[in-house]
Amino acid sequence: MKRILLSLVLLATNFVAANAQTVIYVDADATGNNDGSSWANAYTSPKTALDSNTVIGAEVWIAEGTYTPPGINDYFILRLGEKLYGGFDGTETTRDQRDPEAHVTILSGDIDGDDASGNYSNNAYKLVYVETNTPGVPDEVLIVDGITFYGAYSTWGSGAAFGANQGIIGSKELRINNCTFDQNVCYYAPAFNFRSAADSQLVTVTNCIFSNNRYLTGYVFELVVATQTSGSKQAIIANNLFIDNYKFSTSTFNSVAFIDINTPSTYSVQFTNNTFVIDSTVANGSTMPGIIKVRSSQVNGDVVLDFDNNLFYTADSTNFTLVQDIGSFPSTSYTNSSNTNNGGNWSGLSVLSNSVIDTVNSPFLDFANGDYRPTTTYNIQGDVNSYDTNWSAFDLAGESRVNPYSGSIAIGAYEYVSCMPTSATILQVACLEYTSPSGKVWNATGTYFDTIQNACGLDSLMRFEILIALNPTVTVAPSGTVLMANQGLATYQWYDCATNQPISGATDQTFQPTQTGDYAVEVTLDSCTALSDCHNVVVTGVNDLKKASNLNIYPNPADNIITVKHELSSNLEVSIYTVTGAQVSSTIVSGNTNTIDVSALPAGYYILKAKAGNLEHVEKLIIQ
Repeated sequence: MKRILLSLVLLATNFVAANAQTVIYVDADATGNNDGSSWANAYTSPKTALDSNTVIGAEVWIAEGTYTPPGINDYFILRLGEKLYGGFDGTETTRDQRDPEAHVTILSGDIDGDDASGNYSNNAYKLVYVETNTPGVPDEVLIVDGITFYGAYSTWGSGAAFGANQGIIGSKELRINNCTFDQNVCYYAPAFNFRSAADSQLVTVTNCIFSNNRYLTGYVFELVVATQTSGSKQAIIANNLFIDNYKFSTSTFNSVAFIDINTPSTYSVQFTNNTFVIDSTVANGSTMPGIIKVRSSQVNGDVVLDFDNNLFYTADSTNFTLVQDIGSFPSTSYTNSSNTNNGGNWSGLSVLSNSVIDTVNSPFLDFANGDYRPTTTYNIQGDVNSYDTNWSAFDLAGESRVNPYSGSIAIGAYEYVSCMPTSATILQVACLEYTSPSGKVWNATGTYFDTIQNACGLDSLMRFEILIALNPTVTVAPSGTVLMANQGLATYQWYDCATNQPISGATDQTFQPTQTGDYAVEVTLDSCTALSDCHNVVVTGVNDLKKASNLNIYPNPADNIITVKHELSSNLEVSIYTVTGAQVSSTIVSGNTNTIDVSALPAGYYILKAKAGNLEHVEKLIIQ
């Protein structure tokens, strides 16, 4: 689809609201109005979103999914300094709610979906094109964050994944954060290029992965300072992984970056905490004369490089050179004393004070399986003063960039904190008691804290949420002759402690012995079983009221009313107790048949005691 070009008249009219903060939503699955006003009404393509935008500096939020240009000669165009953010699931209301690792946003050149078969020639030749001469936009900041650029394929130019077609960009700043550039192909710079003529310039590339990008004779990315002399020019490359990027041809150009200054000023470029994996055997066996290419195209154009805490791994120690001059004016001053770790000339940069070039053994924990965290040899070797946490407080894996426990910093893109204090919350269900790792014993449900030492000898704070499942205790009724297990909703078996034998039929929650002795109950709940202590019961010679008076108390269980019926000529005293012994009711029954109102009693188990003279009867009463 041919992009609609707005005339300069329309641009002047529509850009009155320049720099107003606008969020434009993109979601391939949106089914609403598709006008970009919300997630429900999101555009389904970044191209439509960008072509329809009229607000300078608008934020384009792109939900997870894969998005391709309409054709191999088409691309997504930044013409108003838009900021591209990926990693959304399509429900977020603020940018910090997104998770680019969990919700991957891919801008892909694989239009026909046939890269798996090895066919790349029909891929889009560029993914994001930065328009170079839009009126009113030169000072805008370009941002790409949380996006994977995959599969751009071009045999000419540069900036296949992101950038301009060798043109000069007016924007003053480029920020590339949390991005992946994978399997992009271009003549010079398949990942990105930034060729700016702004007075003050800043490029930051942090927490990105550059992998499997191929170039015919060039480099992964390109930075060019053009035309202007005033203002600072600076680039910061930090916490990035460069791996398996290589060239097709055997040309001497075989570098990660090309840095060029085309004006008589100074370009300061900082490489800090990056990991470079360079395997010359992948690049058709060609030599590797320089990882960083530099050139000054103007007299007194000065490139000042600073390398700190970087980790280089290559099997080709003979051909390894870190920086190569590729044709600067002989009078330029970029090899002066302002350069850090350069030894006075570019070739001397192969000797670094706080970076490592390892050409013998893998410096990674598990190189074969893609674990590029440094071994213990290197995980505290970096210079912490060389790193500015304003660049990023986290390493490429999301760990704290500076070890919060030791204050040290590793070399390379990843930290490896092998020993640190720990903390944890443990939810534990125990039958009767729980013993913590330190030996403390808890036998009641509750929250407890304990401090133990981990394998490193450091304190670890443990929070224990303990649930004691079983309560094998017994309550003795006020009469002293009824026993009740305090654990409800369980299975019960009463025992005679004299013989340690179960009592046949005694499987209720309550038990009234018929003879003096010691008794206990075995309580089983789920997988927990426990035996209570023994309790002594004295059965006296008091005549039983129930037999003597033909006593009948009903219903049991009861709801609101119980009826007491007997054949005595005297009154009865009927008392009701809780299982803990508190009296809750006392009634004098004057006739042979009477009722007692129990509607005010909460549902549960009670002990009912009836007495007349020296006659007495005790039984369990259930209120429901």
